[in-house]
Amino acid sequence: MDEITPPEPPVPPAQKIREMIDCAHRMAASMEAETGLVRRLGKSCPNHDLNEIIAGWNFTALAIRESYDGRF
Repeated sequence: MDEITPPEPPVPPAQKIREMIDCAHRMAASMEAETGLVRRLGKSCPNHDLNEIIAGWNFTALAIRESYDGRF
């Protein structure tokens, strides 16, 4: 049986990897704050439900971290 080898991620400088992870976390936090503000203002509607996008940013941070073996 043939082996399937997944591609290796690029190897940017460690600081860039940390910055990408931090950016994804900050995006999620920003959108959570925006969702909270919209709810507090009583203007919540399905168009303002960012939970899936927030989950996506959190997943992105995790995926970046895991792509680099959890070193960051």
